[in-house]
Amino acid sequence: MATRVYDRVAACYDDDWGGIYAAARACCVEQIHRASRQRGLPPDTVDLGIGTGNSLVDLERRLSLGKCIGFDLSRGMLKQARSKLGERVELLREDALLATRRMPAASVDLVLCHFLLSFVAAEPLLDQAYRLLRPGGLFSLATSTQRSLGELHSGRFSRTGRLLGVRRELHKVSTPADHRHCLELLRARGFTIVDDHSQRRRVLFESFNDIRDWALNSGWVAASLDDPFGLRIACGTAIFALARVTMHPLYPIEAHSEISIVLARKPQQGEK
Repeated sequence: MATRVYDRVAACYDDDWGGIYAAARACCVEQIHRASRQRGLPPDTVDLGIGTGNSLVDLERRLSLGKCIGFDLSRGMLKQARSKLGERVELLREDALLATRRMPAASVDLVLCHFLLSFVAAEPLLDQAYRLLRPGGLFSLATSTQRSLGELHSGRFSRTGRLLGVRRELHKVSTPADHRHCLELLRARGFTIVDDHSQRRRVLFESFNDIRDWALNSGWVAASLDDPFGLRIACGTAIFALARVTMHPLYPIEAHSEISIVLARKPQQGEK
């Protein structure tokens, strides 16, 4: 987990270059709102990667929630979440893969997992979510795809992609290859798909700062730079400074952001 990097950028993380993540959260909230109306009671909710708390803030605007718990390993992100959510949400500095050590199985109605698969192995994380949910409970997933992140080493990005080692870093994360792969992962862990959407948007990078902000939000850059001795951070900063100069003649650069947005359900007992 890229805890050190996100501790440093927590205060500015909500800048959300291009509004990509706000749009994805809005789609998640709409999916949850439609499905939750059929259940009646306010859902007890867990956010496995609460970050700065935006998903719960957006959800509370549309839906009455029961007990809420948020997990994150970054103190900086949890501090931002606390400033937005106050004391009504229990915040735990804990690895999402250890969630069932802190909570009983089958104890919540809704689990959020938004932009976490760039940091955590998909299969064990989905297993944690499945175990936490009561039968019939809902699982909201939003994640970048490798198809989207891969554009950083294609086309006009090819040289700088090799310079930054993008392909190598992508192999270190469990981000789904594409939207279809995301659905397959969920079905393989026992979930039933309720609603799904692939949000693919054209993005235009007009400066190196645009690329830096987008890549940091995507997750793989932060994960690759998170090093206890700071060596990789220093090297990464030097490489980025070089890239800032070498890429200047290429702007503006067009690429695409693809986010897989899925609402799944844990089947009722006896339901296939």
